[in-house]
Amino acid sequence: MATAADIRAPEMPPINTEILGSGAETLVLLHGWGRSLEALRPLGDLLAADYRVVLVDLPGFGRSPLPFSASNEGGGWSTLEYTERVKSLLDSLSITECVVLGHSFGGRIASRLAARYPKLVKGLILVGSHGLKRKRSFKDEVRVRWIKFLSASAKKIDGATGSRLFSHYFSPKFGSRDYKAAGELRKTLVKTVNEDLSDEVATIRCPTLLVWGANDQETPLDLAINFQRLIPNSLLHVLPNKGHEPFADVGSHLVAKYILNFLHQRRARA
Repeated sequence: MATAADIRAPEMPPINTEILGSGAETLVLLHGWGRSLEALRPLGDLLAADYRVVLVDLPGFGRSPLPFSASNEGGGWSTLEYTERVKSLLDSLSITECVVLGHSFGGRIASRLAARYPKLVKGLILVGSHGLKRKRSFKDEVRVRWIKFLSASAKKIDGATGSRLFSHYFSPKFGSRDYKAAGELRKTLVKTVNEDLSDEVATIRCPTLLVWGANDQETPLDLAINFQRLIPNSLLHVLPNKGHEPFADVGSHLVAKYILNFLHQRRARA
C-alpha cells in the first residue's frame, strides 16, 4: 500500500528562460499571446545594463512546452494557472523580490502576480495589457450576442447531426486571428480572453507604471485609463504614434527610458 511519501504530483514541464545582466534588482519580463521571449529581448538587453533581467517563454509559447495536462484537462488553463506556474519558476530561481513587466496577455499574469504576491512583486509595469472588461457600444454588443448565438447554434447542429459546421464554417468566418492560430491552446485562449481581473487589480498597491501606444487597437487607451483608475498612484505614459507593441524596433529605446526612470524613482523612494 502506497504511503503519502510515495505519492508525488507529476512534475511540471520546464519553462525556457534566459537571464541577462547581473544587477542587484531583478526584472521579470512576460510576453504577449502568440509571442515568445524574443519579442522582449531588445528591451531586455537595454534594461540589463542596470538590472538582472529574466526573460520567460510562457508555457505553450516559444521554447516552453504546452502547459501541464493542457491536452487532456479539457478546459485549458486560466491565467491563474499561468500565474502559479510563473510563481513556482521564480521560487526555483530563488527570486524573493522583483519587478514584473507584462505585455498584453503577459500583463494579465503580471497583474495577478502583483495582487496575489505583494511581498514578491515590488513593482509592476504593464504595457498594452489585457485583463479588464471593456464597455462595448450598442452596435458591438449586438454583434457579440449574434456571434455567440451562431456559435451555440452551430455546435448544437454538429452534436445532433455529426456535421462539422462549427469548425468548417463558423471558426473560419468569425474566429479571430489568435483563435485560428491557437491550436492546442485554443481553450486556454477562450478562457483567458473572458477573464475580468478588476477585483484583483484593485488590490494592487506596489508602484505601477502603465505604458501604452496611443494607436493601440488591440488594447485601446480606455483600458489604460481603467488600470490607472483601479491602481492607486499608478503612472501612465502614452506614446504617440505607437501601437500595441510600442517596444518594437527602435521603440525599445523609448520604452526603456520610461521604465528606467520609473525604476530609479522607485529605488530613490524606497
